[in-house]
Amino acid sequence: MDNRAQGALEYLLIIGAALIVAAVVILVVTNALSLGKNTVNNATTDVNSRLTHLRNLANT
Repeated sequence: MDNRAQGALEYLLIIGAALIVAAVVILVVTNALSLGKNTVNNATTDVNSRLTHLRNLANT
């Protein structure tokens, strides 16, 4: 195999590996942000329901 062809192939393999790593990082970060958003939404719903319960107790 020609040295230039081998170098080009190695370069393409490195670029491909870098793209795969970047895709995995993007998926992990997106998933982490999604989990954080769900946690905030659940906490907000819980706080709102507790406040509603307290208001109902205060009004009775």
